[in-house]
Amino acid sequence: MTVPQPTLAFPLLGLLSVAIGWPLARRRIAPNRWYGVRVPSTLSSPEIWYEANAVCGDELVRMGLVLLVVGVGLRFVRGLPEIGYVAICLTVFLVGSARATVRSLGIARRLAASHAAPPVYRKEPR
Repeated sequence: MTVPQPTLAFPLLGLLSVAIGWPLARRRIAPNRWYGVRVPSTLSSPEIWYEANAVCGDELVRMGLVLLVVGVGLRFVRGLPEIGYVAICLTVFLVGSARATVRSLGIARRLAASHAAPPVYRKEPR
């Protein structure tokens, strides 16, 4: 099996990220066990599911477009070694993926906390 050249692999990874993120960002993916942000809080409520996955999908689309532009654009930089190309594209991918993860989990956590049952107050004995 041959490994694709980085100048092809990273733009394709950008397109794949857009394709994966778009349905999530458009709230087209119902709660499921295979695709999306699947943590207990998102699986416990459709509202939390759609909001967290919309944020994640939006971030994946943005990252994918940036990776596509950077991956294609860097091909025209004269003298850039392959390791430099890989390092720049990999940084875009990792930072974008981390941002999508942190933002979507943060939204899920905040929404789950706001959906928690209010505390029960007990009367103190006299």
